[in-house]
Amino acid sequence: MMPRFIGMTPRLVAAGLFATLLWLPAAQANTERRPTRLDRKITMMVVKYLQKNHYTLPEIDDDVSEQLFDEYFEELDPNRHYFLQSDLDEFSVYRESLDDMVEKGDLDFGFKVYERFIERVTERLEYVKSIINDDFDFTIDEDILLDRKDLPWPKTIAELDIAWRQRIKNQLLVAHLLDEEGAKEEAEKEKEPAVNDTEDPVKDENAAESENTAEVGIIDDTPQEAVVKQLEQFLKFRDENDNADILEIYLSTLTRIFDPHTTYLNWRQLEDFDISMRLRLQGIGATLTYKDGYTEVVSIIPGGPANKQGALKPGHKIIAVGQGDGEMMNVINMQLNKVVRQIRGAKGTKVRLSVIESLHSTPKTISIVRDEVKLTEGEAKGEVHKVELTDGRFINVGVIDVPSFYADFDALKRGDPDAKSTTVDVRRLIDEMVEKDEIAGIIIDLRSNGGGSLEEAISLSGLFVPSGPIVQVRRVGGMVDVREDLDDGFAYDLPMIVMVNQLSASASEIFSGAIQDYQRGLIVGSVGTHGKGTVQTVLKLDRMRSFRDKKPGAIKFTMAKFYRVTGASTQKKGIAPDIAFPSFLDHMELGEAELDHVLKWDTIQSQPLNRNFTQITPYVEELHERSDIRLAKNELYQHLVEDIAEFGKRRAEKYITLNREKRIKLREEEEYWTERSQAVLGSDRDNDDDHEDA
Repeated sequence: MMPRFIGMTPRLVAAGLFATLLWLPAAQANTERRPTRLDRKITMMVVKYLQKNHYTLPEIDDDVSEQLFDEYFEELDPNRHYFLQSDLDEFSVYRESLDDMVEKGDLDFGFKVYERFIERVTERLEYVKSIINDDFDFTIDEDILLDRKDLPWPKTIAELDIAWRQRIKNQLLVAHLLDEEGAKEEAEKEKEPAVNDTEDPVKDENAAESENTAEVGIIDDTPQEAVVKQLEQFLKFRDENDNADILEIYLSTLTRIFDPHTTYLNWRQLEDFDISMRLRLQGIGATLTYKDGYTEVVSIIPGGPANKQGALKPGHKIIAVGQGDGEMMNVINMQLNKVVRQIRGAKGTKVRLSVIESLHSTPKTISIVRDEVKLTEGEAKGEVHKVELTDGRFINVGVIDVPSFYADFDALKRGDPDAKSTTVDVRRLIDEMVEKDEIAGIIIDLRSNGGGSLEEAISLSGLFVPSGPIVQVRRVGGMVDVREDLDDGFAYDLPMIVMVNQLSASASEIFSGAIQDYQRGLIVGSVGTHGKGTVQTVLKLDRMRSFRDKKPGAIKFTMAKFYRVTGASTQKKGIAPDIAFPSFLDHMELGEAELDHVLKWDTIQSQPLNRNFTQITPYVEELHERSDIRLAKNELYQHLVEDIAEFGKRRAEKYITLNREKRIKLREEEEYWTERSQAVLGSDRDNDDDHEDA
């Protein structure tokens, strides 16, 4: 929550800060958005290209038009919080003509509905402001429906008001309980005796700073202010969306009707996609997040320009950005992805950042020369674990965490020796472990690896299996391409395990499927993998003559399905592990089969395999029995099974109470189960979904 200040000093400081920003040009909301000639050309190209090149060779007809009509409203308002049935009725004149319109590049419907969406969100904000200070009664028994997506669209404003009154009541209840919990924690801290038995000047200085902060009197927003601010921010971000954003939303709604993995990428998304595959960018080398209206520095990437310059620190809030010696642009309350685009830039160019350390500090300007930044956090990583055998001996086991199947395709084509590649990195890690630690086995961790490069999945598989087929790829028209590992033999013949879960998808399923089909290693994990058995490619539109010198984005579309060498597809069914363990993910709708418009499961002809090595299959039953015996004796594991069952029970709840006392009891129960889970699993990995590298 954004801190606010009480007393003269903070007001003066805040006034000084924002007075400093008055001369800065600010990002403006879009008062009028209309499709441009470029938008129309992009639309026609996307439609024309997909009709000829998508795996299903789709026809865009009246049926597609009706689906696009319904799903665009649902995409903008999935929980029925803003649109009325009358909005859909008003726009129903488009219902059966959208197919013809998109073929002509006509985006009238997409842009007009988006403007209506902004109007409806604005109306909801005004309604929230009108009721936010009402006296909500938290003593009565009342429940709120958690998921409204299957409800009919509200027919009247009054019906929508009822839903919103419940929604605001729920948000206020949550905010009040959080405030009470925070106050309780502060009171407990105050009871603790102060410890200061040294005369360290650094500690003394920090103590003085804390006293000054307390004197200033910073407090959090009230629950009412926090709820209003949240919706204001939601509206602001949607209203700042430009043509590229709206085009992406509308065209991707269309393309996902063909299958859930076919999308249009605007130029910003394409840039992020390229970075995720190359694991490198040109910028300053800082991980940023959006917090309470500010772009905040989360961390500095080692070896990057910001790290070498030294002035930018974690916790700094970026309030303005300038290119070279040009004017500074105010970026307070600007969407993170748009701030990031201002900070990234060509190697050798200068960017200036105006930053503050806190809301009551003086802004300072930091100049950084951009350079190439390597994103090492996305690379494969390895560590060695000592494992005790049943006879009391210890062996070293190498664990390789593979977060994605990445490859810098352009650098690889150039023969760049520093080109990023999953296979190159994994091979280097294992070689080091074999040489230094004499590992006796390998674990490849593909949990939550959503896939990536098909070529990398094939080449990585080749490190562990002899030469032969790895995967079969069926393209448009039914032509099957058997993709093989052409190396003579395999690089490593160590015993191996592959770890998977429901978020292991696509290239992860190719790799784990090949290991299982060759009976080369043991697949362990949750009940199954994601079940994404399709192959996508990316067509960058700027490679076409009519789009040169522009930023038209790209089409990521499904051009093939892949099949295991046994002939079975992984589509919808995924890879079943040899040994399965219960997981919290079992109770989430995560698999391919849960998505709309998925392609069907089928089979093709199998391929002969060379298994002239020790196979895992004869040992699977015994390994399974040993695992069951160990787990039956493991008290922590039994607790985990109970925790997972309780989690599934809570996930199935469709309503939640708005009665304060019942909610407190519910929260206490959740805290109990959370503490139990943490005791078993330890702390979860940091969630960096809302972070971007610049």
